Amino acid sequence: MVFATGIINHPNFLEIVRHPWFMSAFLAALSAHVLKLVGTRIRKGVWNWREMKASGGMPSAHSALVSALAFAVGLTEGFDAPYAMIAVGFGLIVLVDAATLRRAVGEHARLLNRIIEHINSVSESERIEARRLEERLGHRRREVLAGMLLGCVVAFVVCLIWDFWK
Repeated sequence: MVFATGIINHPNFLEIVRHPWFMSAFLAALSAHVLKLVGTRIRKGVWNWREMKASGGMPSAHSALVSALAFAVGLTEGFDAPYAMIAVGFGLIVLVDAATLRRAVGEHARLLNRIIEHINSVSESERIEARRLEERLGHRRREVLAGMLLGCVVAFVVCLIWDFWK
């Protein structure tokens, strides 16, 4: 039981942020969201700060995070290490989920929104009161691939810098 031992109060608890695994994952996800923000600015000409927390879009922040984590573990521990295999397994679940299940949920939300709009425009007596569902949830395969590549590049740079400062 982690909490019973007082590890949260341990003075080195915050050392996790100084670890290349954490920094690789964090910086990769942050980079993906910043790229989405900049991409929206270029396409639409306005800063949409909601992109910093939005799901979906190019590149996939989920893919960047798990790929950076797995790649950083592989670079620091060896790609045949048990930690690396666990990180790859966890990452594959997230990657497949982003490109399949979450994408399907987004498509279903889009369809439901259209059905509700149609019913509301045709019949006032059968009007459906519902808030609009979020449609941008999943990713296309190219968005997942871009996130994977971004994550690997970020992890490589972070681990390179970490080795330099050791």
